[in-house]
Amino acid sequence: MRILILVKRVPATGGRITLTDDGRAIDTRYLGFVVSPHEECAVEEAVRLIEANGGESVVMTLGPAEAADQLRDALAVGVDRAVLLQTDGSDWDPLATASALTEAVRRLEAADGPFDLILVGNESADSGGFQGGIRLAVALDRPVVTGIKALEIRDGIATARFDGFARHRCLHPG
Repeated sequence: MRILILVKRVPATGGRITLTDDGRAIDTRYLGFVVSPHEECAVEEAVRLIEANGGESVVMTLGPAEAADQLRDALAVGVDRAVLLQTDGSDWDPLATASALTEAVRRLEAADGPFDLILVGNESADSGGFQGGIRLAVALDRPVVTGIKALEIRDGIATARFDGFARHRCLHPG
């Protein structure tokens, strides 16, 4: 099984947030950064699934060189490999982000084979756009389930649980 986890570098959620002098952006000079909490859960879930089922986990983020710190955090938890799509650090809109991630996923799959599962957080802690995972799934023509509370894989079937209901999806159709 191959699992890809997409994470986002966000300002530390417990830190004091101040704005730049023009009031149009967050002043990050004295702010620490972390993996967005929802994606942190995805990292832990991927490690748990690989431990239970075998395979490889890959974590990927789009951001400045400093985002390598968040990738190292995921590696320390037990993820096998990390990929940084380095940018200039400016904010990207959801469409540009999804486009860059889609192309990167396609390159990784062309080189190493398809991912059986791609995990993303429900929303990022900074912008809360709820768009990244859905845009990526649509662009890759893959199923998407949002807001899950638990994920189990047994005999090639993924069962996602949320709000008391379960949805099933075969990982290898056909």
